Amino acid sequence: MFELNPLNLPGAQMQHIIMLVVAGVLGFIIGYVSRKQTIRQLESTLLNTERAVVDCYRATAAVVNKEDEETIVLNRIRARASDVNYSRIGTATFAEADDLKQIVGIGPFLERKLHAIDIYTFRQIANFTEDDIEQVNDIIEFFPGRIQRDNWVRQATELAKKK
Repeated sequence: MFELNPLNLPGAQMQHIIMLVVAGVLGFIIGYVSRKQTIRQLESTLLNTERAVVDCYRATAAVVNKEDEETIVLNRIRARASDVNYSRIGTATFAEADDLKQIVGIGPFLERKLHAIDIYTFRQIANFTEDDIEQVNDIIEFFPGRIQRDNWVRQATELAKKK
Protein backbone atom coordinates (compact mmCIF):
# COMPACT_ATOMS: atom_id res chain seq x y z
CA MET A 1 0.00 0.00 0.00
CA PHE A 2 1.07 3.59 0.57
CA GLU A 3 4.23 4.23 2.43
CA LEU A 4 4.03 7.70 3.78
CA ASN A 5 7.29 8.35 5.56
CA PRO A 6 7.91 12.06 6.14
CA LEU A 7 11.65 11.51 6.24
CA ASN A 8 11.57 10.39 2.60
CA LEU A 9 10.23 13.76 1.45
CA PRO A 10 12.77 16.04 -0.18
CA GLY A 11 13.98 18.72 2.29
CA ALA A 12 12.53 16.95 5.34
CA GLN A 13 15.83 17.00 7.18
CA MET A 14 16.24 20.71 6.50
CA GLN A 15 12.72 21.38 7.83
CA HIS A 16 13.57 19.49 11.02
CA ILE A 17 16.76 21.52 11.49
CA ILE A 18 14.89 24.79 10.91
CA MET A 19 12.17 23.79 13.41
CA LEU A 20 14.85 22.85 15.94
CA VAL A 21 16.59 26.21 15.55
CA VAL A 22 13.28 28.13 15.82
CA ALA A 23 12.31 26.15 18.94
CA GLY A 24 15.74 26.87 20.45
CA VAL A 25 15.51 30.61 19.74
CA LEU A 26 11.95 30.80 21.13
CA GLY A 27 13.04 28.90 24.23
CA PHE A 28 15.94 31.29 24.73
CA ILE A 29 13.73 34.38 24.37
CA ILE A 30 11.07 33.03 26.75
CA GLY A 31 13.74 32.07 29.28
CA TYR A 32 15.41 35.49 29.03
CA VAL A 33 12.15 37.39 29.55
CA SER A 34 11.15 35.08 32.40
CA ARG A 35 14.54 35.56 34.08
CA LYS A 36 14.27 39.36 33.80
CA GLN A 37 10.81 39.27 35.40
CA THR A 38 12.09 37.05 38.23
CA ILE A 39 15.01 39.43 38.83
CA ARG A 40 12.62 42.40 39.04
CA GLN A 41 10.43 40.56 41.53
CA LEU A 42 13.43 39.59 43.67
CA GLU A 43 14.80 43.16 43.63
CA SER A 44 11.38 44.45 44.73
CA THR A 45 11.26 41.88 47.53
CA LEU A 46 14.79 42.82 48.60
CA LEU A 47 13.91 46.53 48.69
CA ASN A 48 10.79 45.85 50.77
CA THR A 49 12.80 43.68 53.15
CA GLU A 50 15.48 46.36 53.54
CA ARG A 51 12.77 48.92 54.36
CA ALA A 52 11.23 46.52 56.88
CA VAL A 53 14.62 46.05 58.55
CA VAL A 54 15.14 49.82 58.80
CA ASP A 55 11.63 50.23 60.22
CA CYS A 56 12.33 47.43 62.67
CA TYR A 57 15.50 49.14 63.91
CA ARG A 58 13.61 52.40 64.30
CA ALA A 59 10.74 50.74 66.13
CA THR A 60 12.98 48.93 68.61
CA ALA A 61 14.93 52.10 69.28
CA ALA A 62 11.76 54.13 69.71
CA VAL A 63 9.79 51.93 72.06
CA VAL A 64 11.67 52.15 75.33
CA ASN A 65 8.86 52.96 77.68
CA LYS A 66 5.43 53.80 76.33
CA GLU A 67 4.62 55.81 79.44
CA ASP A 68 7.67 58.02 79.02
CA GLU A 69 6.52 61.37 77.65
CA GLU A 70 9.77 61.96 75.75
CA THR A 71 9.44 58.60 73.99
CA ILE A 72 5.87 59.41 72.98
CA VAL A 73 7.00 62.72 71.46
CA LEU A 74 9.93 61.08 69.64
CA ASN A 75 7.66 58.36 68.24
CA ARG A 76 5.22 60.98 66.98
CA ILE A 77 8.07 62.90 65.32
CA ARG A 78 9.67 59.74 63.90
CA ALA A 79 6.35 58.87 62.24
CA ARG A 80 6.58 62.08 60.19
CA ALA A 81 10.22 61.63 59.13
CA SER A 82 9.18 60.72 55.58
CA ASP A 83 7.90 64.31 55.08
CA VAL A 84 11.48 65.67 55.00
CA ASN A 85 13.04 66.16 51.55
CA TYR A 86 16.29 64.21 51.97
CA SER A 87 17.16 64.52 48.28
CA ARG A 88 17.80 68.24 48.87
CA ILE A 89 19.34 68.28 52.35
CA GLY A 90 21.21 64.98 52.03
CA THR A 91 21.23 61.82 54.07
CA ALA A 92 23.41 60.69 56.94
CA THR A 93 23.55 57.91 59.47
CA PHE A 94 23.94 57.90 63.22
CA ALA A 95 27.55 56.80 62.72
CA GLU A 96 28.25 60.09 60.88
CA ALA A 97 26.46 62.23 63.47
CA ASP A 98 27.88 65.60 64.49
CA ASP A 99 27.30 67.12 67.92
CA LEU A 100 24.33 69.26 66.89
CA LYS A 101 24.25 70.80 70.39
CA GLN A 102 27.13 73.03 69.23
CA ILE A 103 24.52 75.05 67.33
CA VAL A 104 23.07 77.74 69.56
CA GLY A 105 19.42 76.87 70.20
CA ILE A 106 19.80 73.08 70.01
CA GLY A 107 19.79 71.25 73.32
CA PRO A 108 19.93 67.52 74.09
CA PHE A 109 16.21 66.87 73.61
CA LEU A 110 16.03 68.91 70.40
CA GLU A 111 19.05 66.97 69.11
CA ARG A 112 17.18 63.72 69.79
CA LYS A 113 14.18 65.12 67.91
CA LEU A 114 16.40 65.90 64.91
CA HIS A 115 17.92 62.42 65.09
CA ALA A 116 14.39 61.00 65.10
CA ILE A 117 13.89 62.46 61.61
CA ASP A 118 17.35 61.34 60.44
CA ILE A 119 19.06 64.71 60.64
CA TYR A 120 22.50 64.01 62.06
CA THR A 121 25.03 66.39 60.51
CA PHE A 122 25.83 70.09 60.22
CA ARG A 123 25.90 69.62 56.43
CA GLN A 124 22.23 68.59 56.40
CA ILE A 125 21.17 71.65 58.42
CA ALA A 126 23.38 73.89 56.26
CA ASN A 127 21.41 72.69 53.20
CA PHE A 128 18.03 73.79 54.63
CA THR A 129 15.90 76.07 52.48
CA GLU A 130 13.06 78.20 53.83
CA ASP A 131 10.60 75.41 52.99
CA ASP A 132 12.78 72.86 54.78
CA ILE A 133 13.01 75.11 57.84
CA GLU A 134 9.22 75.46 58.03
CA GLN A 135 8.70 71.74 57.49
CA VAL A 136 11.32 70.62 60.03
CA ASN A 137 10.06 73.21 62.50
CA ASP A 138 6.55 71.79 62.15
CA ILE A 139 7.69 68.16 62.38
CA ILE A 140 9.88 68.60 65.48
CA GLU A 141 7.19 70.71 67.10
CA PHE A 142 9.54 73.62 67.77
CA PHE A 143 8.73 77.29 68.34
CA PRO A 144 7.79 78.94 65.01
CA GLY A 145 10.57 81.14 63.64
CA ARG A 146 13.12 79.96 66.21
CA ILE A 147 15.32 78.22 63.63
CA GLN A 148 15.61 81.48 61.66
CA ARG A 149 16.14 83.62 64.78
CA ASP A 150 18.94 81.37 66.03
CA ASN A 151 20.25 81.19 62.44
CA TRP A 152 20.89 77.45 62.44
CA VAL A 153 21.78 77.38 58.74
CA ARG A 154 24.63 79.91 59.10
CA GLN A 155 25.92 78.25 62.27
CA ALA A 156 25.77 74.80 60.67
CA THR A 157 27.60 76.07 57.58
CA GLU A 158 30.43 77.47 59.70
CA LEU A 159 30.64 74.33 61.86
CA ALA A 160 30.66 72.11 58.76
CA LYS A 161 33.59 74.11 57.33
CA LYS A 162 35.54 73.73 60.59
CA LYS A 163 34.96 69.99 60.65
